[in-house]
Amino acid sequence: MESEEIINNSYKDFGEKNSEKNNKISLKKIIIISSIITIIIASLTIFLILYFLDKEIIECETGSFLPEDDSEKCIKCSVNNCQKCHGTKNNNICTKCVQGYMLYNDSFCNVEHSIEAIYSTSENYQKISLIHFMYVDHIKNMYVDGYSIEPCNEYTFEESGLHSIYILFDNDLETMGEMFYGINNLIEINFTYIFDTSKITSFSFMFYSCRNLLSIQMPYFNTSNVEIMSGMFQLCSSLPSINLSNFDTQNVESMLTMFSGCSSLKELDLSNFNTKNLRSMSNMFENCYNLTSINLKNFDTKNVYNLNYLFHKCYSLASIDLSNFDISNVEYMEGMFEECININSLDLSNFVNKNDTKMNYMFYGCSELKYLDISGFTGDKNVSMFYGLPNKGKIIIKENFLELIKDQIPIDWEYVIKNENELFLE
Repeated sequence: MESEEIINNSYKDFGEKNSEKNNKISLKKIIIISSIITIIIASLTIFLILYFLDKEIIECETGSFLPEDDSEKCIKCSVNNCQKCHGTKNNNICTKCVQGYMLYNDSFCNVEHSIEAIYSTSENYQKISLIHFMYVDHIKNMYVDGYSIEPCNEYTFEESGLHSIYILFDNDLETMGEMFYGINNLIEINFTYIFDTSKITSFSFMFYSCRNLLSIQMPYFNTSNVEIMSGMFQLCSSLPSINLSNFDTQNVESMLTMFSGCSSLKELDLSNFNTKNLRSMSNMFENCYNLTSINLKNFDTKNVYNLNYLFHKCYSLASIDLSNFDISNVEYMEGMFEECININSLDLSNFVNKNDTKMNYMFYGCSELKYLDISGFTGDKNVSMFYGLPNKGKIIIKENFLELIKDQIPIDWEYVIKNENELFLE
């Protein structure tokens, strides 16, 4: 019995020791498994964090964004795809492409009166004007090279080169006159598709003397209430072209000097202009030295009183169709074609002026003009119109007017007399 009890006790001790050993092994396994799971979770967490951080970097990368269709491939910013805000894949923050910068700020989305522009500086720490000071109070937000700044009309750039500016205005603008007056550092400007100009009444001298401006984009302008466009692009001497096909000009009264000094313009199509209320076109295309083509075929000039120096020094203009012009109320036509040195033919047979219309120097310096029909003209003996014509040419004119100005026309010119009742019968 004692032996059996000893054996039983031995088995019992062995079992307890074995159980204790097994418990230790199980605990160790649990610890190991838990550690592995913890490592996996931590690794996955780090991976996800890095993944989404990387995604954010991709989305915020200069000059690119994720498009609306949820694709994961970044699209580079361009003029064509930066016209509106895009929702990103991972969040609902609105991305905005601003001349190579991504603005993650939904205050610029679905708003009116926003401008994107490029300015140039030639020196480090150069202070330049950005906008006329009188508009600063209307600025809600302003970004310079992607960084938010307090609204201002001048800014000092630490480095020379090109700089992007984004401006968001309030909704109280009623005029944009002189907005960028004399700002020579302005290179490009884009008025976004949500820029509301429906309340604007004046664009006078808006870009006056922006001598380095190369591009203006304003395809969505509502100009139906604009009354003044005087000097709007005057002295934009580097501007090579401009698209105004969307302009509604039915209420415009003055286009005085509108394109004067746009010496890089070569073509200008204004065939969409409604000018029924236009009063002044004085100096409108003066000093457009390189202008070779201009379309004014739909211009209604019956209310215009001033055509002074309209084409003065349009050196490259070889011909122009003004057959639709009604000058019955025009009082001033002085220097209208002065120094148009490439025009060789002018048919102004539809021009029937008032007797006291001022016409001095109207054709002065037209050194290539060899055919001129002014058969509807009348005037007085004090008018001085023709000095500087070539030695030979042909003029169609009324007899009574010829007697007044004959001594001004070169002696070898041919005269064709047109009687009063034949004026419009050709």
